[in-house]
Amino acid sequence: MKSKLYCEMCGSPIEGKAYRVVVEGTEMLLCERCYRSVRAKAVPTTTKKKVEKKEERKVEKPKKKVVEYEIVEDYYERVREARERLGMSRAELGMKVGVGENVIKRIELGRLEPDLELAKKLEKALNVKLIRKVEYTEEEGQAKLPSEELTLGDIVVIRKD
Repeated sequence: MKSKLYCEMCGSPIEGKAYRVVVEGTEMLLCERCYRSVRAKAVPTTTKKKVEKKEERKVEKPKKKVVEYEIVEDYYERVREARERLGMSRAELGMKVGVGENVIKRIELGRLEPDLELAKKLEKALNVKLIRKVEYTEEEGQAKLPSEELTLGDIVVIRKD
């Protein structure tokens, strides 16, 4: 006795021809009605091997290069030394870059890291390098910063009963 097939989309019994279709990366067995509604590239169930071969031929895309800018680690020392070398007060530097004296003080003490826009203004006013370019491929970037993304292991607690 042959077992009855059911459509994996609507759940109804499949009468007649069944279609094996890849929908959003998942291979599904569909009835004719659902097959027509999906309008996806479908292959009858008898040619399943051809579908598997097509999936094996996928070509890996070249990795994209990502370019980011970051503030150097010793920014506070560079800002203080350059300001003192030029003989400027914190208030003068603050007026020149459009921030308050308190902001300059906090930057020089390392308590406040300037954003890229302020860092560019400070670079121009003090003639120092505060921003550096960081290049990596998308894959390396993900590998570099594992602590920023949650994984299932960070969340799941396995209990032994």
